[in-house]
Amino acid sequence: MSCCFGHLRDAREGRLIIAPDVKDTLAKVDQFEADALKRVDGYVARTGLSVPSETIPQLRYGYDQDVITELDLKGSGISTVLWATGYNFDFSLVKLPLSMRMGIPSRSEESRTTKGCTFSECLGFTSQRSGILFGVGDDAAYLAAHIAARDRESSAVVA
Repeated sequence: MSCCFGHLRDAREGRLIIAPDVKDTLAKVDQFEADALKRVDGYVARTGLSVPSETIPQLRYGYDQDVITELDLKGSGISTVLWATGYNFDFSLVKLPLSMRMGIPSRSEESRTTKGCTFSECLGFTSQRSGILFGVGDDAAYLAAHIAARDRESSAVVA
């Protein structure tokens, strides 16, 4: 039997209680992808870029499966549940003397490291969108303005 799972509501007595929302979640993710692709296509059209056409496959697997709202772990042969969420930053490739705060370079690093090396605040830089593709432009604009202001201040001091 194939099945598809929504989000976990509860776990008790060797059973998982699962919300019946998986197909709604899939629909939201599919809509997000469609909207993102429209924005990319709009940008390509506005700028006249020459890019290869691409066909995005319509994935139906999750929609076509049974929705399960309760799962007996032992009865299903599941002996281990691995719960993994989120991600961690990895600055191991940055070969500078850094003072880290919560695993990321602190904001004060800019004044103590190599000239021209600027670190953005990695956790929610300018908004909640900072962690997704659509937040990159806002963060880049903010960082560019910060660098330009710093450069203007440096020029004024030297002149």
